[in-house]
Amino acid sequence: MKKILSLVLSLVLLVSAFGALAETEGVSFEALSGLEWSFTSGAGAWSTDLRILADGSFAGEFHDSEIGESDEKYPDGTVYLCSFTGQMSLLGANDEYSWKVRVENLTIDSGMADEEIDGTLRFVKTEPYGISAGDEMLLYRPGTPISVLPEDMHMWAHVLPGETDASELENWFLSNPKAESGFISWDPQADVSIANPWVEMSKDEFLAAGGMTFALPEDAQNVVYRYLASQELSETQFTLFGDEFCARIQPADLEPGDLMDISGMYFDWENAEEVEVSYCPGIVSTAKTGSESWAEVCLWYDIVPGLMYSLTVSTADPDGLDLAAIAEQIFVPAQGDA
Repeated sequence: MKKILSLVLSLVLLVSAFGALAETEGVSFEALSGLEWSFTSGAGAWSTDLRILADGSFAGEFHDSEIGESDEKYPDGTVYLCSFTGQMSLLGANDEYSWKVRVENLTIDSGMADEEIDGTLRFVKTEPYGISAGDEMLLYRPGTPISVLPEDMHMWAHVLPGETDASELENWFLSNPKAESGFISWDPQADVSIANPWVEMSKDEFLAAGGMTFALPEDAQNVVYRYLASQELSETQFTLFGDEFCARIQPADLEPGDLMDISGMYFDWENAEEVEVSYCPGIVSTAKTGSESWAEVCLWYDIVPGLMYSLTVSTADPDGLDLAAIAEQIFVPAQGDA
C-alpha cells in the first residue's frame, strides 16, 4: 500500500512539474529581445516607448508635447517627458493565448532637471504614462484572435475597424488593465511600424536632420539610423561581433567637466573610469543587467560645438572589449579635425 501511495505521489509531482514547465512554454523575454514597444494612439504628440532585454529588464521614454501650454519665454509650447528603467518577471500562463507579467520595479531617471527652458520649448519631467511599478500585465502572442482581447484594448492594439482587416493579432501585445493601457510591439528592422516619435532614415537623411553622424566600425552590421526631433537626439544602432551597440548625440550646454547621461539606459552605473575620446574628457561605467549579461556606457562631451555623446553596449563579456576605443573609432568631431 505504501508503495502504491508513493507511486501515486510521484506521478502527481511529475504532472505538476510538467504543468509548471508548460506555463512559460513558448515565451521568454529572450524571444522578445530586439522588439520595440509603443503605447500610443497613433495620433497626437505623445507616446510611451519600451525596449525589453532578454533578462526582463527594460528601458523606456515617455513624451507628450502640448503646444498650447506656451509663454513668451517658450512660445513653441511644453514637452512633458521622462526616461525610465525597470524589471519585469514572467508569472506563468494566463490562458492559451497570454501570459502574466509583473512590473517588479520602475525607476525614473534622476539626472534630468525637473523643469527647464531650452530654446523655444519648456521641458518638464513627469512620470511615464501607462506603466508603473507593481502593475500586472498580460502578454498576448501573435495569432491571438482579436475577439479574445477586451474591447477597451482594441484601440491600443491598433485593431479597430478601419485600422486592420485582420482577425488575429499580428504582433505581440502587452496589456495593462490597471492603467487601461497597452503596448504593441514592432520590429525596428521591418519596413513598416506603428506611429513612433523616433524616425528611421538613411545615413544622408540622418546627417541632414541632426547635422552630425558617426563613423561606423568596418565590421558593423544591422545598422539603423534614427532621429528624435523633439529632443534633437540622433541615434545609430549597430551590432559588432555579436554585441549590440547604440551611439547617441545631443546638443547640450554643459560646464567643463560635466557630463549628461543621454544613453537611455539609466542603470545604476558602477566602476566609473575616466577616459578620453579623442580630445574630449569622458567616463566609462558598467552595470549588471542579468545573471549573464552586462551593460556598459561611455559618455563624453565636446565643449567646442556643445555636443554630448554616448555609446552603450549590451554584452556577456565587458572585460572582452574596450568601449572607449570603439567610441574613439566612431567619433567624428563636429568642428572638423582637432
